[in-house]
Amino acid sequence: MLEQKSRRELLDYILASGSRTREKIAEAERLLSAIKGKVESEPVLKELLGNVTETLWVPDPPLPSSAEEVGRRLEDYEKQLDGLIVKLRAILEAVEHVGKLAPRVRELESRLSSWAAALRDVNPPLYSELSRFASRSSRVLSGLSALNLDKAADVLSSLVKEGEQLEARARAEYSKAVRLMLSELEAVQELIHKALHVVMPHERLELEESEKKLLEIARELSSAKLTPVPLNPPQVYAELGRVKKLASEKLAGALSPLEARVLEAYSRLASSAEARLFMLHEVVELVSRRAETSLPETLSALYELSRKGLIKLFAKLA
Repeated sequence: MLEQKSRRELLDYILASGSRTREKIAEAERLLSAIKGKVESEPVLKELLGNVTETLWVPDPPLPSSAEEVGRRLEDYEKQLDGLIVKLRAILEAVEHVGKLAPRVRELESRLSSWAAALRDVNPPLYSELSRFASRSSRVLSGLSALNLDKAADVLSSLVKEGEQLEARARAEYSKAVRLMLSELEAVQELIHKALHVVMPHERLELEESEKKLLEIARELSSAKLTPVPLNPPQVYAELGRVKKLASEKLAGALSPLEARVLEAYSRLASSAEARLFMLHEVVELVSRRAETSLPETLSALYELSRKGLIKLFAKLA
């Protein structure tokens, strides 16, 4: 409360109060300008706040005729500005929060729509989840005007969290599907490569055409690893199955039953052993057990398969 003062003290008081008041007017105007600028630049905020910003203004300072009354009025006005600044700071914080969240939700909606298209035939249940999220986020963004700022921020934060988790699942599922198809593709390519080693010249054409088809699939899958695109796994696996059957039939026709059994057993061993080194007798025994053939038969078949280029069995003499 302002007490009775000398004229000099009163003047100092008025000057000090006026200086503080001027600073607080500037701060309030800065906050108000920042709020209006962010609201105007973000459609969601403009829709959400409507004409609320028009109800916020910095009142003019009172100018009564009495010098002492000026000091009293300025003191009251300063307190009024303190309350306004607190309110404007809270609004600006909420506006900035919503202003950051809304674009993230729109970006997520766009990305998840792309993931939905890519996963339609890869993972139909996840495709449905992605489609539902995109539709729901669109509805939320268009209906924010019915919420206050704090509630809108909570809703958008929840959407961002859910959308990012969903995107991580989509990326993982798509990568897994591509990886499995590439693995099967490599196995079929290896099989057709072996078949081309043993078939007669007049039988190569069909295998070579199928090999070209495998290269097309390989290019498509390699590209999908970098940039997700719609894939149709059932169609890919159907084509791989057709080529695998063709190559297997050609191999079976060019190999004796013994060689075919030993080749199948050797391939299973090679795929499970990775880069492990074996002694020669270990290889013969392991393949013999898997193929259910005698040791001499297995060794003879391995020799023929290696000679024909169907297996890569290296020896290190020591």
